[in-house]
Amino acid sequence: MDNQRRLDLFWSFAQHTSRPLVKAMYGLDVETVNVTAPFIVIANHTNNLDPLFVAYAFPKDPISFVASEHIFRLGFVSKLLEYFLAPIPRKKASSGADTVKACLRATKAGRNVGLMAEGEASWDGVSMPVFSATGKLVKNSGASLVTLRIEGAYLTKPRWAEKRRRGRIKVSVANVYSPEELKSMSAAEVLEAITNDIYVNCWDNPKVSYKGKDKAAGLPRALFICPRCGRVGSLESRGDIIRCFKCGAYSEILDNGTLKGGFEPKNIAEWDKIQFEKLKNYDFVKESEDVFFSDKDLTLKKIGSGHVEAVIGEGLTLQQKENELDCGICSFNLSDINNMAMTQAKRLLFSYKGSYFEIKANGMCSLRKYLAFWQNSKSEDK
Repeated sequence: MDNQRRLDLFWSFAQHTSRPLVKAMYGLDVETVNVTAPFIVIANHTNNLDPLFVAYAFPKDPISFVASEHIFRLGFVSKLLEYFLAPIPRKKASSGADTVKACLRATKAGRNVGLMAEGEASWDGVSMPVFSATGKLVKNSGASLVTLRIEGAYLTKPRWAEKRRRGRIKVSVANVYSPEELKSMSAAEVLEAITNDIYVNCWDNPKVSYKGKDKAAGLPRALFICPRCGRVGSLESRGDIIRCFKCGAYSEILDNGTLKGGFEPKNIAEWDKIQFEKLKNYDFVKESEDVFFSDKDLTLKKIGSGHVEAVIGEGLTLQQKENELDCGICSFNLSDINNMAMTQAKRLLFSYKGSYFEIKANGMCSLRKYLAFWQNSKSEDK
């Protein structure tokens, strides 16, 4: 049995068996789409289950989704996913050229492709920039384009969260573009259309309640600077409360996701803007003269060809210095890190002098600040 036949059979089976359960668990409302294959479907990304929610919009049209490279390192689970779903691997913190070529080969062969063009799930409930190469990819594919908007998935289970809330998720069709329409548009126009179609800001109208316990659990993975005292890594969560153990300020997460209490920001997106501005301007309390901030209990791996992992060290300390990132005995000059990205909430990936590395947090810490610091260093180099 070939790959497409397996995908067709599994798609039909999964649609009939899982759809009712998922709809009941997540309050899921999905608008279905009828479009001639091949097509590329692009949606905003706020939840790990977004590909599943997108799949329900196409009950009869199997889709090969672009998936982060780390899912190909899960042993037997990876083999099952590859056998039944034929995902297209994307190595984060890399150029992505191989992924683009794989997508084009798939559409030329008549297969449908699904991708989250922002590259990673939103941390703060607001859509992130779409990869600049996406417009060119879609235009060159010769396929139709379907854009979907997913609303409510972030507040159901934010990327950083440990527990799911009970609420409502809606998947709606933003636009359908024929190959002829796409040919008449420039790559920049296609990119702009995608960006506008999938944009979601969950704080624009936060009226729906998403009830659950321990709503702040995991939030220190997203938030890393106290907006009151400027300490880095001083935030902790308990129940629905996020607090700074240095200055004592705290806020409560309400059922609509907003914040109420002593901190200035009233939602996570506002907090994000404040902390990124503080990091960019060095407006925070440094750990020491040489170290800006650090975290303990990290695992460093080198990822080779064929998704083979080689553990370099465990229980390591990660330190951010002005021009380098130190992890255990390994030191990485920031100027030699070509690309850096995160997957899930506790894995930092980067390309360094032709090699590919992963740093995994085993405890509660935010690796986002290291990514942001590197991004700032690259922007200063320009």
